[in-house]
Amino acid sequence: MSTGLVVRNEGSKLNMKDWNRLERSGQLIKRNNGRFLIKPEHTNRDVYIIKSGSIAIYHADNMDESLAVLGPNDVLGNRSIFVHQNLYAKTITNVELIQLDQTSYRALYLAYPELAIKLTTELSRLKLIIDFPERTATSFVKQVKNGFQNLINKNTSKKGRYCQDC
Repeated sequence: MSTGLVVRNEGSKLNMKDWNRLERSGQLIKRNNGRFLIKPEHTNRDVYIIKSGSIAIYHADNMDESLAVLGPNDVLGNRSIFVHQNLYAKTITNVELIQLDQTSYRALYLAYPELAIKLTTELSRLKLIIDFPERTATSFVKQVKNGFQNLINKNTSKKGRYCQDC
């Protein structure tokens, strides 16, 4: 299996307080290696937060190469991301997840808006990774460095704006 895009777990996005709130709000589930968690024909809008293990995201047209590999602290789900693109989420190791159904997710928004914003941000980040695979973290950093270097090169070649002798 190729990790077509990127292993996403750059660091802990959720702190201990977040995990306690998630465990109170959702349901802890376990899935064995090689099981599908999400298929395009699923109609639920559940959100999953990975507590341990790894999950790969695949497009239906190419189940040999993953679009992303998700690990602990990563968030996936919400049918709106997956259904329209024929995406699958499949466990590549045994996983523990916190599952938030639509009602639990709404309650979380009301009770802990800052945590809900973190989850929504992570879902959006996953959507961007899937929609724009060429924009991996390393290529983004490279683009920023190149842009910064170009800015430095432009500024050093010009004379000062306000000083005629500079």
